[in-house]
Amino acid sequence: MSYSKDDVTGWSEAVASLHTNTAHDPGDERRAYEAMANVWSEYGYQDAPTEALRMLVNATEVGYMAALNDLRRGDLDDEITTWRPDLTEQ
Repeated sequence: MSYSKDDVTGWSEAVASLHTNTAHDPGDERRAYEAMANVWSEYGYQDAPTEALRMLVNATEVGYMAALNDLRRGDLDDEITTWRPDLTEQ
């Protein structure tokens, strides 16, 4: 299956919009950028078109920022105690 440049542009714009709507704190944007820059520089997938790379980086930053938003709200699942038992100690 092939995709047109317009398809990729549309996906990229959708992910960029999601990125904008997930970024609630400039510090979170910086943290997400730094974390994902480290991940992507080690991954080595640098030969893709710039628009595709930007879309992938934005998408991974969205996940990172969404997790930070969840933590800030205290919206944690039960698995948190497996790696941070001190959070439930009273």
